[in-house]
Amino acid sequence: MSEPVVAMAASLAGRRALVTGASAGLGAHFATLLARHGVAVLWLAGRSAERLGATAEACRAVGAARVEKLVLD
Repeated sequence: MSEPVVAMAASLAGRRALVTGASAGLGAHFATLLARHGVAVLWLAGRSAERLGATAEACRAVGAARVEKLVLD
C-alpha cells in the first residue's frame, strides 16, 4: 500500500516541532512526516529510548537536520 499524499497548508521549512508519543504509532509517523516536510528541529518525546532512537534515525533519513530525543515517563 502506498503512503497517502498529504498537503500542508503552510510551509514547515525552518520550523521547530515537539512530537509526544514519538516512539511508536501515530507519533512516530507524524514525526517522520514533519521531517519530510522540512521541519528544521524536531524534539521527539516518548517512554522508550530505543524506539525513540529508531524514530530519530527515520527522521534523519528523510531530511531532518536536527533531532533531539526526550525520554519521559
